[in-house]
Amino acid sequence: MNHQELLEAIRHALGGTATHSAAELALHAVIRAIRDGLAEDGEVKLAGFGSFRYKTVAARKLQLPHNGESLQLPPRRVLRFIPSGKKDIFLQ
Repeated sequence: MNHQELLEAIRHALGGTATHSAAELALHAVIRAIRDGLAEDGEVKLAGFGSFRYKTVAARKLQLPHNGESLQLPPRRVLRFIPSGKKDIFLQ
């Protein structure tokens, strides 16, 4: 599903009479809320959907296959999504 298809699905979920702009505002509001929640708490849990959380990946060594040179990758923070194992409450 691409951005336009997602906007169209949101528009239909809002009753089909919502404008494209209203669907776009709704999508951006949800994304902004997730982003702000991650910045504030480092984790966002959505019941029946899943959790977004930051995880720190340890430093590691990487060996380049074409010349055998070693590189040291620094530790970094990555965003993880863990889907919920529960039945999807949004489709009921």
